[in-house]
Order: sequence, then C-alpha cells, then structure tokens
Amino acid sequence: MILAMRAGEIAGSFKNRSRLLTYFQMNTPERNDRSTNASHCFANHVAYFECESVGQSGWVTYDQVRLPVDDLGFRQGVTAVERLRTYNGQPFCVARHLARFRNTLQLIHVEGVASIPQWQGWINEILNRNAELLSEHGDFGITLWATPGSRGANEQRASHRPTIAVHLNPIDHAAVQARRSYGHTVMLTEIVQPDVGCWSRHAKVRSRLHYYLADHLAREFSAMGVLQDTNGTWTESSVANIALVTNNEIIFAPSARVLPGITQAHVRKLADDQGMATRELPLTTEMMIAADAMLLMGTDTGLWFANCVLDAQGKRLHEYAMPSADSVCRRLQALRTSRETIQDAF
Repeated sequence: MILAMRAGEIAGSFKNRSRLLTYFQMNTPERNDRSTNASHCFANHVAYFECESVGQSGWVTYDQVRLPVDDLGFRQGVTAVERLRTYNGQPFCVARHLARFRNTLQLIHVEGVASIPQWQGWINEILNRNAELLSEHGDFGITLWATPGSRGANEQRASHRPTIAVHLNPIDHAAVQARRSYGHTVMLTEIVQPDVGCWSRHAKVRSRLHYYLADHLAREFSAMGVLQDTNGTWTESSVANIALVTNNEIIFAPSARVLPGITQAHVRKLADDQGMATRELPLTTEMMIAADAMLLMGTDTGLWFANCVLDAQGKRLHEYAMPSADSVCRRLQALRTSRETIQDAF
C-alpha cells in the first residue's frame, strides 16, 4: 500500500516516464542493500592521513581520519580538495586532477603541502593497499584534501603543518547508470555563486554552503540545484558542469566563471577532435528552454544529460526529449579514446 501511494505521488509529480523509471531503479531494496554494504566496507579501508596536532602521520584505517576542532579546515572551511575516480580499475586523468589540485592550493594559500609527485605516489599506494576491497566492489572514487592545519587562539598563522589526507569513496553505480540512461532533473535556484572577488571559481574547495543550499531547495523535487551567476545567468551544480546543445553546437558556460571540470575538458576535447562545433557563452534561462539538450559532466557519473528544467518554485520550464542514438550526447558516449570508450569511461 505504501509503495502504491508513493508510486502515485511520483507519477503525479513526474509525467515523463523516464523519471519514474529512474526513481524506482534508484530505490529498490537490492540497490539500497548493495549501497549500505559498500559504504560499510569502505569505512574500514586504508587511507593516508597527516595531522600534526593529533600526532597522526601515515597509513591508518579510514575511521581515524578526523579533523580536530581547532583545524582551519573545520574552523574556517579552508580545505583544498580534489576528487577523481577509476574506470576499469585505473585512475582517470590523474595528471589533470593533480594540476587542478596544485592550482587550488596556490589560489587559497595552503602552503607547505607535499609535492605533486608525492600525491601521485599516495594515489598509487592506496590502490595497492586496498586491492582486495577494490576487486570486490569495482570502480571507486579517490579524494585528496589539505588544510592549513591548526591555529592557536592568539595566533595569526597556522601553528602546525598542513593537515592532509588521501582516501577512497564508494560510487553508487546504480544511480550512475540511472542518470546515464534516463537523465537528471535540474532546478534553476535563487542561490547565487560567490563573486569571483571573494575567491576564484577555479579553486575546488570544501567551502560549499552555496551548493548545499541549492541542492537543499531542489531535493523536494528530486532535482539537482543549479547556481546563478551574479549577472543572472547560470553556472554549475554541486556535481556537474553544464553545456547546452543547439543545432548540434555545444555551448559551454564561460570558463572563467565555473570550476574547470576535468570531465568537461575531456568531453570538449572529444567534441573538438570530431569536428563538433563548440563555444562559450553565458547560459541564460531562455537558452535552456530553446536548447535541444543539456549535457551534464562530473566526476562520478561522467557524461549524462538533463531530462527536465524546473524554476526555483519547482514549475516545469522545459522537458528535453530522451537522447536518440545519433544525438550529441550518445555520440560522445560512444566515441573511442586512446584508452577506452566514453561509454566505458562515462
């Protein structure tokens, strides 16, 4: 009875059959059991952690990776972060991810951190130390982060070495497959990106209150929240860069106004290599309504698409057709790179 009532609610909220299928695919008991089991196993994996104020330095179990309350990563949210994932057991675009991480560290002035070759070594070693876990659960995410360390009450500078960590995170493969197959509803929220005068949008950080608020508003509608720019155009979400497809041309948001997504850069190179037209423009609501499709690009899910756009009150502004086999989205997913297909990678 409860399931039937919930089905009625969902069917009433989502007229598009694809979103109804997405809901049930992502909420089966089997899927929830697998997700819970994976999370439990990853909770005990071996991670790298250095935190001088608590006397930790080296390889520990994940449950020992904890920030003390006087660490600036907690007190002020000063945390440089980088997230990547594996495909077929191999980390994807490691050099690009590490270059972005180095840039973030410079932009937010987290100093005295290990060199990029050291981070590369930790990535390799975490794969080796957790090989059995990874063979059992398939592809996974890898997260790197660094804070300035702790600061005393009367100190102007951090009094300890930076706090750093390298750890794994599970990927919800059922949710990934559902998004690739059926798409994702997006909501154009009233939450505005911090101005570039606050901090560079090229810095990937854990100061993410704006993303949290956008997703909090969108969650009621099972949607993903999109952030406004200060000029009223649209930028990105907490998990995806956005591009519009109009007359087979792919239009990306201005690169200076969004995080330089690694997946987005990969998709754009593939499109350029195939002679697909690409350019950058501020993305307006009118452009989204007129577009043939909206592409979404992010680390965990790779390349997928929006199936519907809602306004800030949850009203449907536009519904996109499911991508056909010859659509830009499906063509990009099917392209082969030097290592693997986009369908394998994304």
